[in-house]
Amino acid sequence: MAQLQKKNTKYFSKKWLLPALLPLTAAVWKLTDTNMPSYYTQPLHLQTELAADFGEVREDHFHMGLDIRTNGHENQPVYAVADGYISRVSIEESGYGKAIYITHPNGAITVYGHLNKFMDAVDDYVVKKQYRDECWQQDISFNPGMFPVKKGQQIALSGNTGNSSGPHLHFEIRNAKTGFNENPLRSGIFIHDDIPPVIHTLYWYNGCGSIYGAEANKVQLNIHNNTGTATHIITVNSPFISFGISADDKIVEDRYRLGIYSMKLYVDDKLAFCFAVNHFDEKEVRFVNACIDYSNWILYSRCIQLLRILPGNHLPVFENSPGNGIINLKDKKIHNITIEAADAAGNTTKVFCKVQYNGTPQLLTPYRQKAVILRPGKVCHIITANAVIDFTGKAMYDTLPLHITEELSTENDAASKVIMLHNGTVPLHDSIKVQIKTTLPAGSPLRRHVVMLLTNEKYSIPIKGTWKGDYMTGFCRAFGRVQLVIDTVSPVIRFVEGTSSTLQSGNALDILYHDNIGGAYSFRGELDGRWILFEKKGDLFTYNFDDHCGKGKHLLTVLAGDRAGNITRRIYSFIKE
Repeated sequence: MAQLQKKNTKYFSKKWLLPALLPLTAAVWKLTDTNMPSYYTQPLHLQTELAADFGEVREDHFHMGLDIRTNGHENQPVYAVADGYISRVSIEESGYGKAIYITHPNGAITVYGHLNKFMDAVDDYVVKKQYRDECWQQDISFNPGMFPVKKGQQIALSGNTGNSSGPHLHFEIRNAKTGFNENPLRSGIFIHDDIPPVIHTLYWYNGCGSIYGAEANKVQLNIHNNTGTATHIITVNSPFISFGISADDKIVEDRYRLGIYSMKLYVDDKLAFCFAVNHFDEKEVRFVNACIDYSNWILYSRCIQLLRILPGNHLPVFENSPGNGIINLKDKKIHNITIEAADAAGNTTKVFCKVQYNGTPQLLTPYRQKAVILRPGKVCHIITANAVIDFTGKAMYDTLPLHITEELSTENDAASKVIMLHNGTVPLHDSIKVQIKTTLPAGSPLRRHVVMLLTNEKYSIPIKGTWKGDYMTGFCRAFGRVQLVIDTVSPVIRFVEGTSSTLQSGNALDILYHDNIGGAYSFRGELDGRWILFEKKGDLFTYNFDDHCGKGKHLLTVLAGDRAGNITRRIYSFIKE
């Protein structure tokens, strides 16, 4: 018999609900706004060290808070930073995993993410609702009188749930009225920082056309302390250019590289462009892809932040910018450029260079024949021999000549031609509607096992589509190869320790899910015919033994499904000692 993997499940005592009395060991976080409480306490009683800050560039989003290290350990006590009440909890397989939201009298909402466990009273409430709904994922709102908390009261245990690659606490401050995420380091929170940002590399781009037709031209810099100077006058072959920089920040030397709070561009000592990451609407974070050289990000994992506002970029971080960052060099004179990068504490680094247009314009690559010109703010409806593609006006950040081709697939599981929609080096902001004609005959039973598959330089994503006649419809949020494929292979499930049909009882059941196309899609566990609470982390499903599993012999039934409708059903027996 297979030995089950053991888990240490820690339950809280009544003392856990009392306000914490431990002394603070790290920098005090103070509020300077007189309309708010005098100070916030810390959410962790550990030396405060950030692994990520607000506005940091992430895959398809800006980071919306502070990632506070927990020294590589889970189950660290988490405390309410101020008086208030728990107004919401959420549990999801991605995102913040298990999260608590506290509403405060000052109009702020603080968020604590990637938790392992809520305070006892909240945890009991949530588990009962999960069993009642037969659903692990939850999003629950509470009235003010249900779960009031005091500043310093323990509210949870830290963890590594959701979209987290290591143990830490994700902390946010939101404006309850606007819903915006505020930069905690600019909202009264203070962490000592006297280290300026570092500008590693400077690049210039041809500004005459779309950013998606411009290459990143590297500028050689001499960097000393917090100042950089170009080694020579930058001679360019375009009357209009823009800049981009590779930069990061630190709070502690030789530790984590953080994001940049603000950047400014001066042309001949006159401010021409600026931004500052003071707040974001959660719905706007995907605009990060309009703020970076997306091609370099995808192909080389190189983060180059653009000092330019693309036409389809509507982020409020540019609200004080006097221009869009395009520099006019038509006069062929030498112009002085100054770029400033600052952190939230006001530490600043500068780069100086001189730039001049040489009078010989660079020849732009002409649009290919039959290319469809996609523009920001414009809807586009495209019909080909075997596909229909619809773009909303919010899909594009800049102009793109889209050339669509159709190819025969060489794969045995192909159910359509391959529709080539550009490639993954150009981002999409909004989903596009894609309809693809199948090569399967009408009435074929294989149509029940067809999924749409998007593949590019970044990933391969199966999409569960819907049928209408001979066409399957799906929604894609990236460019690449799109086709219909047949999937008749059921998911594989196995216990982390062993695969025997008879199991020996431990503290938990850990089951791994594997599918040939994509990750876990559906999963259900039943104990003696009744639903039980499996938690999800990636493709790992865990049931921690609770009151629903008493001593004695039990039957565990597991049903796992994929997007193509294939179902795996397994029955296991075990004895709970």
